[in-house]
Amino acid sequence: MEHTTTIRTELEQFMAREDLSITQFCEMADVGTETVHAILGKKMPFSVEQLDRVTYGMRLNPGHFYGHYIEEYLVEAVPHWRNIKPFLYRCEELNKLDCIQQISYLELNSATYAPLLFEVAEDFFIHDKHAAAALLYKNIVKREGGRRSKRLALCQYRLFILGLGPDKEQNVEAANRVFTLLDQLDEIDRLDALRELANAYMQRKLWDLAKDLAQDMDDEANIQYLLMHQPNKVNQEALKKPQRPMFFYMAYSNYLRANICEAQGNYKQALQYTYAYADLSWVKETDEETQYWLNKCKEWAQSSLFLYKMLTGDVSAILDYVKCIEASPTGLMPGLFKIVRAANQQDIKVDYFLEKFETDIAAFIAREKAIVTYTHKITPDLYILFLHELAHYYLSRGAFDVGFRYLIDGMEKAFEVDNKSCIIKYIGLYEHSRLFASRETDAEYKRLMDGMYLNDDE
Repeated sequence: MEHTTTIRTELEQFMAREDLSITQFCEMADVGTETVHAILGKKMPFSVEQLDRVTYGMRLNPGHFYGHYIEEYLVEAVPHWRNIKPFLYRCEELNKLDCIQQISYLELNSATYAPLLFEVAEDFFIHDKHAAAALLYKNIVKREGGRRSKRLALCQYRLFILGLGPDKEQNVEAANRVFTLLDQLDEIDRLDALRELANAYMQRKLWDLAKDLAQDMDDEANIQYLLMHQPNKVNQEALKKPQRPMFFYMAYSNYLRANICEAQGNYKQALQYTYAYADLSWVKETDEETQYWLNKCKEWAQSSLFLYKMLTGDVSAILDYVKCIEASPTGLMPGLFKIVRAANQQDIKVDYFLEKFETDIAAFIAREKAIVTYTHKITPDLYILFLHELAHYYLSRGAFDVGFRYLIDGMEKAFEVDNKSCIIKYIGLYEHSRLFASRETDAEYKRLMDGMYLNDDE
């Protein structure tokens, strides 16, 4: 971008318009005369703080001259890091991300400044200045090219964390970029990376990959935990620490593998993994953070033990499981879905619980049914799967009006978001029970199927 004016010409015009001498302007702006002489003569670089004082003296908005400053003093001259670093922080304060982009692009061409810009990016990241950090990380990734390095690995990992959101495919794409660089991370960063990558792959149902990462996390954490408690250990305060207590990574690896086994229908193995992280009596630490995560793991284990017992046919576990999900504001609907799924798999009657939570279920369905902003990447999986299980439950017990209502509503949403695997499940369930469908229900089903064929033609 070329400016028709410069800082010098604008300052000269302002001083002439206000009929101010250099001394008068310096007093008004609270800036030294050497700074103004430097601007007017363009003989020496000056700091962003000095520029801000000049800008204030000219009654302009903060950051008004930053674009000029980059072109006139950081591009044409050879800037010093003592001027660049404060400028980057001031740009972040004023949300001048375009200026950060410009200066980082310029200075990353210098091998000297690349590691310094990375340090700034890390500081931004630590202090939750995420937009500026992400911008620097992206530019550093471009600078590194295809070269494998710890700096590249950390940048990709940070970008993965900053970009995590409801788009599961996008999460996995970012995870894949980190996965190939895991060996470049140090042991502590790798632990947290393994945890986050496993979560991302689980969301996309990449079970085998997620399970391998969980195992790697368990192995790595076991080694680190043993090192922590060696008799000749070094001062622990000086060592880099992960985001969670070390025991947590071993417990969480079992939690992840239990969830994977559940998703694959291997409930007995899921139960064994849950027993493994339910018993944490071996943990030696007693600090407050450790206690918090110990309680959290015990909380997860308690509900999961009842769940997996229920899924393996232990009817006596249902009441205890319901007590667990009732206590969780966000756990009720996922928990009820699992209860109905267990009922279908184990031929258990759960009418009492469905009647007890009838109002909650109706409110959940009405809320989800009204949402029309889903995309193919962000889908209402729980709603679609829950309605399929409810339809299955009621149809198999002869409650055809209720069962077909859930089936049509769930199938309609599955078509809406193009969830092909669930569409196939709904079609199979309908065809299995078709003889019991009313004319109105059959007409609704045909309408949905005709809509599918029309969409395929398009």
